[in-house]
Amino acid sequence: MRLGPSRRRRRAHDVAIYAPWGALYYGRDRDYMGGAEVQTTVLAHALKRRGLRVAHIVYPVKEPRRVDAASPTLVERSEWRRQGPLGELAETAAIWRGLYRADAEAYIVRGGGGHLIAASSFCRVLRRRLLFSSSSELDFDFARPDRNPRTLRLYKASLRLADDLVVQTRQQRELARRAFPDREPVVIPSFAEPAPSANGTGKYFLWADRLVEYKLPDRYVELAEALPDARFRMVAAVNNETPPGMAERIESAAERLPNLELVPPRPRSRLLEEMQQAVAVVKTSRIEGMPNAFLEAWARGVPVLSLNVDPDAKIEDNQIGVAAGGSLERLIAAAATLWGNPEQRLAIGERARRFIQDVHSP
Repeated sequence: MRLGPSRRRRRAHDVAIYAPWGALYYGRDRDYMGGAEVQTTVLAHALKRRGLRVAHIVYPVKEPRRVDAASPTLVERSEWRRQGPLGELAETAAIWRGLYRADAEAYIVRGGGGHLIAASSFCRVLRRRLLFSSSSELDFDFARPDRNPRTLRLYKASLRLADDLVVQTRQQRELARRAFPDREPVVIPSFAEPAPSANGTGKYFLWADRLVEYKLPDRYVELAEALPDARFRMVAAVNNETPPGMAERIESAAERLPNLELVPPRPRSRLLEEMQQAVAVVKTSRIEGMPNAFLEAWARGVPVLSLNVDPDAKIEDNQIGVAAGGSLERLIAAAATLWGNPEQRLAIGERARRFIQDVHSP
C-alpha cells in the first residue's frame, strides 16, 4: 500500500490511525496501555519518522499531556457513546466525526469490532483508502458465540471492503484467505522495542492477562499446583467479560497454594520490571494473535512457555521457549526444567534477543 501524497487535493494527513485507546499513551495513564495500544503508537511514531503526515485518532487525552515534537497529530474524538437506545448510532457518528477531522488519504484500523463497520462506511462514502490491521485470530472468527450475530455479519462485510488486509502471522493470513479467497493479506510482524537483558536471572514464573474464558487461567493454577517448589506470580485483570465465579476461584487457589502469588493489575512499567525478573512468561490461552507479552519477554531475554499457541512456530523454530501443543504435562515438564537450569534460561534468552532484533525491531 502506498501512503504517499495523492495527486488529488492535498489532504491534511497522509495516513490516520484509528486506535482510540491510544489516548492512554499521550496522557497520564500511559502505564495502563494494552498490547494493541503499544503497537499502534509505535506505528504512528515510526511512520512520522519516515516523513509521513500522521494523525492518531484517540479518545480525549487526560492531563497532564505527554506530547512532543515526535508525536503524530492527535485528533480527539468524543468519549465512547454506545449507551442507551441510540447508542450504536451515536457511536457511529462519533467515529465518523473523528475520521473526518483527521482528513487523511488513508485510514488504518487496528483490530476487529463494530468500529470497523463505521470506518468502512466512512471510507467507502468519502472514497478514502482503508487498511485493516489484525490483532488476533479472533478477528477472523465470524461465528463467535460471545458476539452479536448481526454485528458479526456487518463486520465481515466491512472487512471484505477494506483496500488492504495486514496480518501479524502466516496463521492469520490463512484464516483471512479462507474468509476472503480473492484477497491476498500482507504479513507484517508486530513491533518490539529494545529493552535491557534479564541475563538469565529469574525469581518466579509470570502470568499476566485478563480473566476471560479463552485465556484459561485455571491451567496456570494447575501448573503451580504441579510444581510446589517453584514460585508463580499471577497478574489477573477482571473485566466485563470475566465469567461468574472465575475471579473467586482464582483467589481461592492463591489462598490455598503457598507458591502462587495473585496480584492486581499494575502500571505497565512496573509489570515490565517484574517481567525482567521472571524465569519465563507463561501463556495458557486457547487462541491469541502475536501476544505483546511474548515480544516484551523476548526483548528482555526471558523465555516463553505457551500451553496452546505458537504463532508461526516462532517459539519452537527459534528455540526461544517451549510450545506445549496443548499438553499440560509437557508445560509442567518444561517449567520444571527451566526452574532448575539458569544456564538454559540464559542461552534461550540470548537467542530470543537476537530474534527480536532480526525480526521485530521497529
